[in-house]
Parts: sequence; structure tokens; C-alpha cells
Amino acid sequence: MPMSTVKDETPTLTSALRFITVEDHRLLLERAQHMRFGRGEMIIAEGSRRRAIFLLEQGFVRVERAHLGQGIAVARRGPGEVFGEMGFVEGDRASASVIADGDVQVAVVDGADIQALLASVPGLATRFYQSLALTLSQRLRELTVSLPPLIVEDVPQVARSAERSGRPGHANLPPTLVDAVEAFKTVMLETDRGVKDRKLAEDAAQSRVGQACDRLEIALREHIQRDGHLEGAIGTFVFRETFPFFMLSRFTDRAFSKPRGYAGDYATIEMIYQDTAAGDGRLGPLIDRWTLELPAAQAVKNRRSLLAEAIRDVAARWPAAEPVRVTSLASGPAREFFDVMTAADAPNVIATCVDIDHEALAFASGIAQQHGLSARFTFAQDNVVRLTQGRGHTALEPQALIYSVGLTDYLQDAFVLNLIDWAHEMLLPGGTLIVGNVVPSNPTRAFMDHILEWVLIHRSEQQLRDLFARSRFGSAPLTFRTEPSGVDLFAFCRKA
Repeated sequence: MPMSTVKDETPTLTSALRFITVEDHRLLLERAQHMRFGRGEMIIAEGSRRRAIFLLEQGFVRVERAHLGQGIAVARRGPGEVFGEMGFVEGDRASASVIADGDVQVAVVDGADIQALLASVPGLATRFYQSLALTLSQRLRELTVSLPPLIVEDVPQVARSAERSGRPGHANLPPTLVDAVEAFKTVMLETDRGVKDRKLAEDAAQSRVGQACDRLEIALREHIQRDGHLEGAIGTFVFRETFPFFMLSRFTDRAFSKPRGYAGDYATIEMIYQDTAAGDGRLGPLIDRWTLELPAAQAVKNRRSLLAEAIRDVAARWPAAEPVRVTSLASGPAREFFDVMTAADAPNVIATCVDIDHEALAFASGIAQQHGLSARFTFAQDNVVRLTQGRGHTALEPQALIYSVGLTDYLQDAFVLNLIDWAHEMLLPGGTLIVGNVVPSNPTRAFMDHILEWVLIHRSEQQLRDLFARSRFGSAPLTFRTEPSGVDLFAFCRKA
């Protein structure tokens, strides 16, 4: 319910109804009910039916669509804008919820009153519908610009499947590599037969599969390091010969197939967190167990605790009376937030999760709801690259901490620099930015590149230093942390 009803005021002419006159606007406001709402209050509920136009006079609102039972922010509206226009034009149920994003004042003009004015005031109908048409056209343009890029443009910059035929060098494959691949296939087939005939116990079968996968992965890595000019041929050969085995693993299959558009989506990350082996046939779960213990997978598990610790550290030095506002870019399942916020001594963290994937946001929103934390979260669907270029629709209050892990590995330097500069503007004085990136020495790189087609941009500490030096942080001191597996490097920088 609204906080209160207020007396008629005379705000400036709404910018969204730009073709109506000052007199038209006065007539509309004479018939309007002026209402105030507090942060988090529902102004329009998705699925509700009310034929009216809502003129936003003060404050901001967010537009949310329900996905998997959870509300995901898809737009933000400010003073001078209108909403409810589709329900008015179509006379249908609301396609989204509108929620106060702070203290809000709205002028609500009932549909019957609008129709009476349109019928009695000469020219008003033309001016009114021309204004609505322009508003709807602009919003459609926003939608068509943002939806396709949401998956494929700018972020993440996914490497599409490489061509696997006609690669030069196939006739010159090192014999030791061919032998290693044949040995791998032999062990896999013998292990499968042994499990089928009940001659191998599960732990013995797991040991054999793990050792065979280790030897193959090492052979692939070492041959690429030694014969770099044949990397394409080496990778293609190993991929073709081992594909039927590795795709039995649930994790490998998802990482390779990329159903959400890129390998490291929220469900893939959640698989790593859950650490439960699964797959097809007798070999699938055994291979899956091996993949879940790769250094890159261990790094994902480790970074969760590193980020939770970082959130606690920032909260510990923040003034006790102030909420600690923290934003995660490309947030995925956002487990680190829940690790912090469900603890007995949880700090007063207000979390914003920004992700390109509405399913990821719905998943995390469901967890927040289970823990009774929904009021402390905002889930915003946005393209982070567009957001950091000033083309997104997510508006943030100044933040104590902004972090990005698992995203910059997909982005070229120019986009990472935009992200760093944008974060500098969004941080409070004393606020911290954390940027995580996979290092060039990643031991899982060859397997990720050539078997999973999970291609990342690897960066060293010096490369991250160079990016920050070119950014608005300038010469601000940088500190670095590496999670225990040594695969993920984290740069910490505090705004002066």
C-alpha cells in the first residue's frame, strides 16, 4: 500500500508526454491522485489490471519482470517519465511490476478520466497518443538494441567453436602424442569393461580414470609448449580422439556446449560449488570427478571464500552506522554474498547483483528469498560492458565495494579499462575495487582451450598494474592476492 496521498502540486511538464501542452498537463493533473511510496513498495504488480497512466513526479522506480518466480530488474525510470502506458493502451494485465527505488511521488490518472478529457478537449487525443507512440517507440528501440547484444555483443566475448578440419600439421603430429592418446583410450575402454564385469571397484576405477586423464592432460600441455607451431593440429587431434570420452562428464558437456552462451555461466559455476560428480554411462561420473578437481575448478571454489573474506574486510572498516553497499558484476550464483550474510555475525551488507543472464539472477534471487534476505538485494539484468560505457540501465548509489571476477577473462583491455574507470566513479571515497583474472601460467589452459573450447584472456600481475595505471585510479596503490591453486589473481585498489 502507498505510504500516503498528497495534495496536488505543480511539477514541471512531464518529458515523456512531450507533445501535450501546459494546459493539457494541468487538466490531467487536476484529475490525478498524487501518491507517495517508500523504498521497495509495489506501485504496479505484474499481472494486475488497472487502466491508468502513472506520471513519475519525484524519485526513481525500477521495472521488474518475474522469472522462475523471482523479480529481475529490467529498467529504471526517473522523474518526468510515465509507466502503465501499455496497460492503458491495451487494456490488458501489467506485463511487469513497478517498484519504488527510494521515496517516490506519482500522479495517477485513471483511464476513464483520460478518456473523458480526450473526448472533450480539441486536439488532446492527437497530442496524447502521439506522445505515447513516441515513448513506446523509444522503449522498443531500447529493447531491440539491448536484447541481442545481451548474449552475443560485447560481453562476454565468447570464442566460437573453432574449425576442426584442414588444420596444417596433421601429418607431422609427434608420435609421442599419438601414443599418449592411444594409451588414454585403451585405459578408458579397459576400465569401462572392468566396471561392467564387476572386476574393478569404484575407487580403483576412479584412480585409473584420474591417472589416465592426468597423463593425457599433461601430454597435451607439454606438446603444445614444445611444438607451439603445431598447436592447432595437436589440439584438434586430441579433441577428436578423446571427445566421446570427455563428453560423458556432465561438467565437461556443459562447459563445451555453452547453453547460456558462454562456458562459465551460473549453472557451470554452481556445478563446481556443489562438487558432485555426474555423467553418462559407467565412465561419466569418474571423468566428471577428475574435471571437478582440475586447478581451474579448484580456483573457482577458492575465489568464493576469498571474496567472502574481502566483503567482511571492507565491512569491518566501514562506519558502523552506514550500510555496506557492495556490487558484483557478472554475479552468477552470488554464493559469496550468502556466505557472508547468513553468518551469525553478518555485517549490514546491501548487495546489488548485475548479470547479463536473467536465469542467473533468478537463481540467486531464489536463494535470497530462502534465507529471508530479499530486502537486502537488488538483482539487475544488464550488459556489464554497456553499463560501464554509460549505455546500461542500472543505477547505483555510491558503493563501498565493487568486484568483478570471472568476467574480465573474456574482455579485451579497452573494455576492462572502461570497467575500472566506471567503478572508480561509482565508489565512495575509501571504497574498494576488486578485479580478478586468470593468470598466463594456468595449468588447465591447454585442456580448456582445446577440449572444452573455454578460451580466456589470461593476464599477469604486470598487465593488471598497467591497466590500473592507465585508469582513473592512476597511481593509487595496488595489492594482489592469489587463491591457493595459483590460477586466479585478484587486484585490490582503494579509491582515495
